[in-house]
Amino acid sequence: MSGGFEVDAERLGDKASEFGGLAERAERITAALRTALAGSGAPWGDDTVGRSFAAVHEGPAAETAGRCAGLGAGLDGLGDALTAAAARYADGDSAAARRLGPDAGS
Repeated sequence: MSGGFEVDAERLGDKASEFGGLAERAERITAALRTALAGSGAPWGDDTVGRSFAAVHEGPAAETAGRCAGLGAGLDGLGDALTAAAARYADGDSAAARRLGPDAGS
């Protein structure tokens, strides 16, 4: 196929179904990380150097934790989108084959 692209819709659909398990795993890891961090207090200490480090570190750390919290839902949504795309590709392929008719390849 020159200048185009090709999709293996069946394989895409099969692989897309794996995203649910990946999403669950990401959520478990995020929960474990959140629990570990909550129990650690301020590991950089409360002296002048520790407070200076905290001033720079806490904002980005909170932002990263927030992104991790949304990772499971993001992976789940991506899996759903890929599953839907695979179905659309397969449907489009079938519709094109029907329009061309049984003798199209001869």
